[in-house]
Amino acid sequence: MFIVLKKQRLKEIIYLAIKKAGSIRKLKSEVNIPRSTIFGYYQEKNIINEKNLQKILDYLKIKLNEEDILKKLPDNWKQIKGGKKCVEIKKLNGTYEEQLRKCREKIKKGGSENLKLWHANMKKKNPEEYYILQYERFKKVGNYKFQTKNGEKVRNKLEKEIANLLKELKIEYKYEALVKISNHYFFPDFLIDDKIIIECTEWRGFDKAIKLKNKIQFLEKKYKVYVVIPKALNRYYEILNNCLVLGTENLIPKLMFP
Repeated sequence: MFIVLKKQRLKEIIYLAIKKAGSIRKLKSEVNIPRSTIFGYYQEKNIINEKNLQKILDYLKIKLNEEDILKKLPDNWKQIKGGKKCVEIKKLNGTYEEQLRKCREKIKKGGSENLKLWHANMKKKNPEEYYILQYERFKKVGNYKFQTKNGEKVRNKLEKEIANLLKELKIEYKYEALVKISNHYFFPDFLIDDKIIIECTEWRGFDKAIKLKNKIQFLEKKYKVYVVIPKALNRYYEILNNCLVLGTENLIPKLMFP
């Protein structure tokens, strides 16, 4: 896990450690962290991992206050960021659609066996990029026809209503952001401050509730999860228990007074 601290806080901690040791070279010997890494921390160019942060804190014999922590990132955050960045770059330079086209042609020529092999290789070697590619393909046929006040295209009126509500409450969010939990990848409807997930659905039926319950079992390992539905659909989603929010008006107190 990587720890993102408030601006200047990491620099202050590293400065104290260097001052106590007498130099970066001596600090390297004391905490067994490379000099270049320590210097990167001091310049706040690198995000410090939990293990190295604890080494420094133990050396200084101090504890970190929770308010100093802005966010915690998973061990694979660089890979996730890299996968997203790769797709963004390909879109910017115009090669994204071409790559998709070539993949489809190759798969079509090779038949189902090549298709299975391509999926297997991508999942194993480039899982983040694979899921982003699959997600982008899904969005093209997903009929995202409702536009929020932030300019996103969303799938239905309930998603639009929630997005606009979050904007009115001045709550920053990410729409359908990629998250990974226990080697499972998800694109939840709304991600807030890397702590809260909001799923919303207008689907009338018990099957959707069962799918959401299975999904939430993973999401709850890291996030507080709310599922917003129209009040009239309550009987279909009762199995979601404490996650369930009936109507957007009942979401407000949960976000403002968590």
